[in-house]
Formats: sequence, C-alpha cells, structure tokens
Amino acid sequence: MTDSGAKNQLWAGRSDGDVADITVRMGESISLDIQLYREDIRGSVAHARMLEGIGVLSAAERAAIEGGLRTIKAEIEAGNFPLRPELEDIHTHVENRLTELIGEAGKKLHTARSRNDQVAVDTHLFVRRASAELGAAITGLCDTLLERATQDQTREIVLPGYTHLQVAQPIRLSHHLLAHFWAFSRDINRFARAAETANDLPLGSGAMAGVNYATDREFLRRDLGFARIAPNSMDAVASRDHILDFLYACTVFMTHASRVSEELILWNSVEFAFISLPDALTTGSSIMPQKKNPDLAELTRGKTGRVQGNLVNLLTNIKSLPLTYNRDLQEDRFALLDSYAQTGMAIEALTAMMAGVVFHGERMRASLDRGFAQATDLADALVSERDVPFREAHHLVGALVRECVDAGTTLRKISAAARAGVSEYFADDEFFFRAVSLENSADKKVSYGGTGREALNQQIENAKHQRAADRAREWNAPDLEF
Repeated sequence: MTDSGAKNQLWAGRSDGDVADITVRMGESISLDIQLYREDIRGSVAHARMLEGIGVLSAAERAAIEGGLRTIKAEIEAGNFPLRPELEDIHTHVENRLTELIGEAGKKLHTARSRNDQVAVDTHLFVRRASAELGAAITGLCDTLLERATQDQTREIVLPGYTHLQVAQPIRLSHHLLAHFWAFSRDINRFARAAETANDLPLGSGAMAGVNYATDREFLRRDLGFARIAPNSMDAVASRDHILDFLYACTVFMTHASRVSEELILWNSVEFAFISLPDALTTGSSIMPQKKNPDLAELTRGKTGRVQGNLVNLLTNIKSLPLTYNRDLQEDRFALLDSYAQTGMAIEALTAMMAGVVFHGERMRASLDRGFAQATDLADALVSERDVPFREAHHLVGALVRECVDAGTTLRKISAAARAGVSEYFADDEFFFRAVSLENSADKKVSYGGTGREALNQQIENAKHQRAADRAREWNAPDLEF
C-alpha cells in the first residue's frame, strides 16, 4: 500500500504526477518483474554504449552509467534494493536509482528508447536464457531416463502395456521408459524454437514508430548477441510471439510430465504396487501413519493446469489488442515468470523421482498374468503355426480366457486337461507355453520401434545418438555479464 499522494515525477509528462492509490496498486509490476533485473540492466548497458557511439553520451557519462548500473545490480543481488510500487516497474526503478547515484547523466540513458521496446528486449533476453536453462534441465531428465532404460534389470522386466487402462500386451520396461524419453526430447526442440523466436532484437523500435536518432541497431544486435534485428518497429513492441512459444513449450512439457506423474501415482498405489518411491520424495499423512504419499508427482500433475492456464491467459489477453503497445501486455510477465518457475520445479522433481524409483518386476508380471496379456499372441500362434483362421483362433482363445476366469487362474497356470477341453490345439505343452511366454510375447514385436529385444537395442542406440545431439545443441543464451 502506498500514499495516494505519491508522485512519479520520472514519468509524469503532461500529468502533475499526483497518482491515486488504485492507479499505483493496479499498475505496478515491480513485485514480479524485479526478476528481470539482469536482462534490464544488460539492455541498458548496451543502449548506453550505443549512445556513446552515436555521440549522445560522452565516454565519461557512459562509464558513469555502467558503473552505476553495476552498483544497482550488486544492490539487488544483495537484497539491498528497496522496491517502490509507485515507480511501477523494473525499468523505472533502475533509472530512478541510477539518477540518484550519478546525477544528470542518469537522465540521459532513456534517450532514443521507450519502455515499450525496453520491456520487449528484456523479455526476449529472458526467453533466450530461460529456454536454454530449461532445455538443458530436460536434457538431464532424458539422461536419467536413458540410464534407467539401459540397466540390465530394466531391460529384463516385462510389464503390462495398457490401452483404456486395461492390460493390453507385454512390453519391456525399458521400452516404456524410452517412450517418455522421446516425448521429452521433442520438448527440448520446442524450447529451442522459442529461443529462436526470441532472437530478433526489438530494442531501438522506440514506442512504436522508431526513434528520431540515427541509432546503431547493428551495434545493439552484436552487443546483446541477437541473430537478427526486428524488421518492423510496430510488430517489435506489440508482438509476444516469443513468450507464447515459450509458454507453449512449457505447457507441452508439463503435459508430458503430468502423464508420467499419473503413472507414478498409479504404480505407487497398493492396488498396482509396481514401484516404490524414495522416502525423501514422499510425505506422510497427518492422521494415517501408514501413508506414503507421492506428493511430488501429484504437485506436478496439479501445476500442469496452472501452466496451461498461463498460456491461455496470454492468448486471450492478446487476441483483441489493436497495434501496438497496450497496458494489457503487462500481464505477460506473470504468465512468463510463473511458467518458468513451475516448469523448472517439475523438471527437478521428475528427474529425482525417475532416478530414485524402485521397480517391482514380479508385481508387474503378476498383473500381466491376471490380465491375460498373452491372449493375442496365442491367437496369432494358432494362425501362424496351426493354420487356424484368425476369427476361429480369436474365438478359441476367448473361450480359454473365460475358462481361466471361471477357474480363478491364468493362462500360464490353467491345467492341461482344462486347456484340452477347450481345444486340442492347446493340449500341446511345448506349443502352448511358448505362445504364452511373457518374454516371447514381447520379443515377437520385431518391427522397428517395437518392444522386442533386438528392436529395443536399436532404439537404445538411437536414443544415445539423440542425447548426444541434444547435449551438443547451440542455445545462444545471452551473456548478461558486463
């Protein structure tokens, strides 16, 4: 809460600067965009250097500005930088403090720029940095998944693959883990695309029409490490495509993470009991001492809706805005910074869970037996080895499954007499047990990308190549030091 008589003389202009309390409270963004201080200060350093180059600042004034900005950066990082809501945003806070530190030279810094192109360059720099950080973190998650998928025990474990959450066919656990590996690898590409969208320099566009100075935008491009200069000043200050692409990348990652989390939650339950999670990654109940709750997985699943909402929030915000800048766009920081924070936590949590989870192979096998997962393989064996028409084979296997259900047993445990009572084809032990073997069922899937042993080995090699490519990726993250 601020004094309703507080005056923002820095931006008063034609106004007398007498700002009402509600104007201050509704208009401030400093409580959030203080997180952009590194990007804002680095953009100001580049701008000051450019102003010196075109003769607006003397060398002494530019040096004083850089020194003052370095002091401000240190104050923020030390927690000694007071935030004043009446100064609205990070840009005004920095410039106000700079003028306090170095006097009149500080007032020259805003020459040939607007807060419109200033916030644009800040968020462009942030998306480049954040995309690189999250992309690298997801690469680490993929490392963990691939490490678990290549372990001998994991390759040998056979578990149910599901459709409609019903037991469908046997698959190797490595194959299941690699399914998530490939999804997350695509997420890395999405963050790379967001970083590329943010690689156009908007600084120098002014409020929306350009500036009345022969500025050197090529110098700014090189100094800040951008690939290109935004070709249209109106689009440069109005567009939030770079943030939308970043939010989309966060949203798709979180959707993938939520699916993994849902599996961990189900598999950790007493009913499945496929896994155990480390105690450090679970919590107990305030009343039920037997509980071991998969909170990190649940929180990741819950935060997915929050991140999805941030994307929809900004899309809805932009959909009816006329060109160019409108104050509505101040909301972009909330979506951007929150999604960055939530996605980063989810990556960390998921990496820890996948590294520490213990898989219970025997429980997985038991579920396969109860779900009659080998039924399709038995029908296929009748077709390929006994020349039975598929429709008849389907009928015979279905009848055998019903016999198992009635007897309370499984395909691998039903008696020979019961099998023979359904069909003489099932009386041949060698044929029958080969057909209903869980390992054989998985390894029959010899097609490229399948769960069979040879196909799986090839997939692991492909995954190693993909991991190497992801690790070698050039992110062009901005250097915010000066």
